[in-house]
Amino acid sequence: MGLLKNLIQLKSQNGKEKKKNSSFEEEKKTYHDDGYSKSKSCQGKPQNLKTNLEAIYHKFENNCKEEDLEQAKLKQPYLTELKGKKTSLLNKLDEKNKLQEKVERFNVVIEELKQDKINVRNNPKDYGIDISRKSSAKFWIGISFLVPLTLYIFIFYVSASYSGFFRIFDPSVNIFGGMFYPKALQEAYNAGVLELGFIIFIPFVFYGLGYLIHMFQHKKSIVNYIKVILLFVVTFVFDAILAYQIDGKLYDLDKVYGSPDFSIPLAFQSSGFWVIIFAGFVSYIIWGLVFDFVMKEHADRDKLQSFINGIDIEITNKQKELNQLKDSIAEVEDVMNTIKVRCSELESIVDGFILPIQNYRALCSEYLQGWQECISATIAMGHDEKRNYLEDCRIIYDEHLKKLDLDTDDYQNKVYRRTL
Repeated sequence: MGLLKNLIQLKSQNGKEKKKNSSFEEEKKTYHDDGYSKSKSCQGKPQNLKTNLEAIYHKFENNCKEEDLEQAKLKQPYLTELKGKKTSLLNKLDEKNKLQEKVERFNVVIEELKQDKINVRNNPKDYGIDISRKSSAKFWIGISFLVPLTLYIFIFYVSASYSGFFRIFDPSVNIFGGMFYPKALQEAYNAGVLELGFIIFIPFVFYGLGYLIHMFQHKKSIVNYIKVILLFVVTFVFDAILAYQIDGKLYDLDKVYGSPDFSIPLAFQSSGFWVIIFAGFVSYIIWGLVFDFVMKEHADRDKLQSFINGIDIEITNKQKELNQLKDSIAEVEDVMNTIKVRCSELESIVDGFILPIQNYRALCSEYLQGWQECISATIAMGHDEKRNYLEDCRIIYDEHLKKLDLDTDDYQNKVYRRTL
């Protein structure tokens, strides 16, 4: 039964198609006959053909507008496309809304990160950073002591090293002049490169020892404590050698006949010996303690700065993702605008009407053939005049199609959009 029903429907559709084709063929014959009769009534004058063609076009156009069923059929593809475009537009709108929600979330996260940068400086413990809020102040106070101490140690060891190993004292030199000699660099330069290099780089040995002491204290262990003690011993021994050399030279200047030679027991009894040690070794210890303090405070500041740098990196990454989302939104909006333009075009098509131009051209051609057939068969005139009439009729026909912009169209339907 289902197959029989389908066969009946197919036959019915074929019948409708045949009936439609038959009706169109009859319409073509009517136009042919009408062209023949109108040509006969005006003796085939080309001027009349022009008027008649314009009249039949307007009649054909009005008929197309009035045939609602036919127009609905012709507009169906555009309606289908319009429906699909509107669905796509809704999908794109939903996609845009989701992207905008992500943008809002990213903006909130970025603002929270920026607020964290401010809050972490005031309350670092809230972010798991165990440092004092005054660490920055302590650091700069330590730096203010460390810089002059560094300069002092440089000046002391340059002067003391040159005085202890290379300088020849005169009787006017006192203990202070023995420790600090303004011309140490100049005279070392004049003495040679080796002497100059020795006294310039001696202070950096002590700076290096101080740095090692800090590093050994940084890692708590018995071995490191032993290393620190050994470093202090080495520093004290070197300072004692400098003090012994300088104090010995000063002793020899004041030495009288019968006085014993300068020795270690005499050095231990000399106040100048201990003043030189204090000026060097004790100041070096103070420098080392301040350096260790500054490095610890710097480490605390590093924790805070590292945390802030991490926030900055995260903000940068979030900002990149945010910019990508904004670019995606712009792309979606471009697609939506394109769809909206096409929807507007389709709506104007649906609200307008569609002219089946191939049908009109076929009917118009039949009308021309009838007109020319009448000229050729029934109108009495000379051969040349008749030929001119036929050519003029053809020219008028071509101009008619060109005026309506139908001369180059090779598709079936021409769309006339609604105008505002």
